[in-house]
Amino acid sequence: MKAATTSAYTYLLQHPDVFMPKVKEPMFFNNYKQENDYFIKERKGVKNRTLQEYKSLFDNVKNEKAIGEASPAYIYNEKAAKLIKEGIPSVKIIAILRQPVDRAYSNFLHAKRDKREPIDDFETAFEKEEERIKNNWSPLYYYKSKGYYFHLLSRYYAIFNNANIKVLLFDDFIKNPIACTQEIYKFLEVNPAFIPNTSNIANISGVPTNNIIGKTVRFLRYYRLLPKFHISKILPKWVVQIMFKSAYKKPKPISSVLRKKLTNKYYKEDILELEKLIGKDLSHWL
Repeated sequence: MKAATTSAYTYLLQHPDVFMPKVKEPMFFNNYKQENDYFIKERKGVKNRTLQEYKSLFDNVKNEKAIGEASPAYIYNEKAAKLIKEGIPSVKIIAILRQPVDRAYSNFLHAKRDKREPIDDFETAFEKEEERIKNNWSPLYYYKSKGYYFHLLSRYYAIFNNANIKVLLFDDFIKNPIACTQEIYKFLEVNPAFIPNTSNIANISGVPTNNIIGKTVRFLRYYRLLPKFHISKILPKWVVQIMFKSAYKKPKPISSVLRKKLTNKYYKEDILELEKLIGKDLSHWL
């Protein structure tokens, strides 16, 4: 979550040999054979789906070679890896990882944007996690523990063919989205020369404004009445840009002091272990 997965979904969707369902995040394996009824501020969590309902998402598959979906929450759910292995044993898995404190801050801003985070201060909300887990709050609010990537990815490396796991870094994806997406195409064994349109930046977090446009956009997002504008042809691009600029203002960046403090306190050991697991230099995260 908050590591360019919406952008990756959009670019995969464009490839003629790739099928992605209209529902970007089915989160099926977060709920299948599980009883989750997490609390999300002012809204209950997603209910279980049946296997048949999940399969129906792919009814429109034609001759595409690579068929997939994009549910970033699978990385955190304890049972998802085994359930995926049970249902789709030869699956290919793609993970995009972001510096854990940056990811947590963006997650916090996402929750604030959607009026689901009652605390205004990031560090205070970050340190509230244990209390929230105890009170059965949704993983939406687990800003801290969703950043322990070595621990989370180890579940997948333990049971899947490691050649079928592709890990990318958020920084690389943002700097060169076409090259990274083509790397994914190659991993999926579809034409890697295809060039996706990367001009639209999707799912940006921001600080909500209180003007009428801002309130309207947030109302529509809250009740899931707003279409995915990065793939929607309903409104012209310039109209969408004006709407979102009016609804959200650019948030303050996290301070370098707080970033370093939380990284050293919580993530240093996990990052060093993760480097070995995925074979990538993560010194810039520290």
